Amino acid sequence: MTSTQVWRLDVAGHAHRVEADLGTSRRLRWYVDDGLVAEKKSMSEKVGLESPAGRLRLRFGTLGGPQRATLLDDADGLDLVPDPGSPAARYEDKVRAHPDRYSAIQAVAGAARVVIPIVLTTLLARFALSLPLPDLPSLPLPSLPSPDLPSLPLPSLPSWSMPGWVERVLGVAHYIWPVVLAFVLARAEIRRRRRQDEKREQGGDDSSRADA
Repeated sequence: MTSTQVWRLDVAGHAHRVEADLGTSRRLRWYVDDGLVAEKKSMSEKVGLESPAGRLRLRFGTLGGPQRATLLDDADGLDLVPDPGSPAARYEDKVRAHPDRYSAIQAVAGAARVVIPIVLTTLLARFALSLPLPDLPSLPLPSLPSPDLPSLPLPSLPSWSMPGWVERVLGVAHYIWPVVLAFVLARAEIRRRRRQDEKREQGGDDSSRADA
C-alpha cells in the first residue's frame, strides 16, 4: 500500500504543496496554488525539481523515509512544513527533541555503512574459497626467445620508511572518516533545523499549515 507524504507552505502570497508517493515507485509532485508545476519519478535520496516558480529540493533517508522539502530561495533555503503526524513531521520532531541522540544514530549508521560491506565481502570470499575448483587441462605454452637488453644504471635513492604511527593512522582512517563525517553532517542538520524554525516563526508558521 502506497502512502503519500505532503509538505505545505505559503510564500509571497502563493500556496506551495509538495506530494511524494512513498513506496517502490516514488513519484514527486509540486503544486503552486493548486496548479501542478513540476513532477518527477525518482528513488534517489536527493531529488531536485525545477519550475517557473523556482527550484525545490527533496531529501529522503537511506531507507527511503521522507525528511524535508526545501524551496531554494537562498543559501539555507526555506523548508516546507510537513503535514502533522506524517513521517517527515515525526523526523523533524526527533531532530528537535533529541539532537544528541540523532547525532549518535547518524554516526552509528555511518559505521554500519563501513562495517556491513566488509562483513559481506568477507563472507562471500570465504564461500568462494570453499567451493571445489574443477581440474583444468594444462595447455602447452610456446617458448619465446628472451631479448638481450642492455642494463641501464639507475640512480641510488635514499631509503625511507614511513613511521609506524602514520601507518597505523592510515590503516584505520578509511574506517573512521565515514563515522566522523556522518556525525558532522548530523550536527550541521541540527543547526540548519534551528535556523529553519526561526525563519518559520518570522514568516508566520501557523498560516502555512493546513488543518489535519
